[in-house]
Amino acid sequence: MTNEAANDVLHKVETNSPFVHLRRLCDREWPAIAAAQTATIGLLDEIDSLELPAEENTSLVLFGSVGRAEVTKQSDLDWSILIDGQSDPEHLTYAHQIDQCLARLNRRGPGTTATFGGLTSSHELIHNVGGVHDTNLNLTRRMLLLLESRAVNNTIVHERVIRGILSRYIVCDRSVAWNDHPVEPLTIVPRFLLNDFTRYWRTIAVDYAAKRWEQSEKKWAIRNAKLRMSRKLLFVAGLLLCFSFKLYGQELQEDMLGDIDTFAPSLANFLLPYVKMTPLELLMTALVSERCSAETIGLILDSYDRFLAILDDRQNRDHLEDLKFDTAATDPLFSEIRKLSHDFQSGLDRLFYVESSQLPKLIRKYGVF
Repeated sequence: MTNEAANDVLHKVETNSPFVHLRRLCDREWPAIAAAQTATIGLLDEIDSLELPAEENTSLVLFGSVGRAEVTKQSDLDWSILIDGQSDPEHLTYAHQIDQCLARLNRRGPGTTATFGGLTSSHELIHNVGGVHDTNLNLTRRMLLLLESRAVNNTIVHERVIRGILSRYIVCDRSVAWNDHPVEPLTIVPRFLLNDFTRYWRTIAVDYAAKRWEQSEKKWAIRNAKLRMSRKLLFVAGLLLCFSFKLYGQELQEDMLGDIDTFAPSLANFLLPYVKMTPLELLMTALVSERCSAETIGLILDSYDRFLAILDDRQNRDHLEDLKFDTAATDPLFSEIRKLSHDFQSGLDRLFYVESSQLPKLIRKYGVF
């Protein structure tokens, strides 16, 4: 039997999801995106067949391409044991057991940065937001838990921590404007959360440059490709998540704005279903709701589909990992990726600045200052 995570992906693929709607609207297919969704279901089924052990108050959470439903044959398997309860020395033993079980899948495991492949405590994620204790590692784990995570077991623990993080951002940092009666409609954007999504995007860009300096030419090209496409998509998803109440919650505004004491918790509850969407799903939902043209949809999804197809090819991936910086300008594959990233950006520009009726004023009000 497939696990809860696989069933969730399968439901989105088979029902009238934004992806299905856009395929019908544009009368075209995006085979690499569809294949990645199918591969995600297959990998989750494989993980379920391992009959992994479970521990109380912990959840095995997958990140990266699995969390985004963008699995390819070359995808790494990034995971962490999320702990939401009393610390126990046996948690490390449990993590080692999980590591040994997942190794049977013959996929590359977490990288050397120690972001994944171990234990993550909910305390640091919820309480160390900003300030000197909020390290790059903690920021990364918190942002990716919101943007690209999928629980394999104990989903209630996963959701409980996400609710705690949302409460930290929204309930504990209410805007002064929310004390007005009624609340101004354009103030229904969680600025604290939006600022951290922006901080994370800028941190990714700075870390790319840092790794380029520290590691010279080692894997720089594939990191560059991901920065242009999948990493940028994460930031787009963060923006759309913060704007989701303004975009999709109009019918709830009157009821929610009537009681300031319940408004902040209600906003956190409203955001939760959008947190559970993949980044590409959030973007597709915006393309549908804002009634974007076939040209804009094509610029975004055609380029992203081809990007996933390139990553799914072992020869292409090896080529990018070995590519030297001095030869990149004349390299056909890297030149194609640059062109894809320009098309992707052009499509995003049209969505956020031209074709949407709401996003341009939201970007002007919140996106820069």
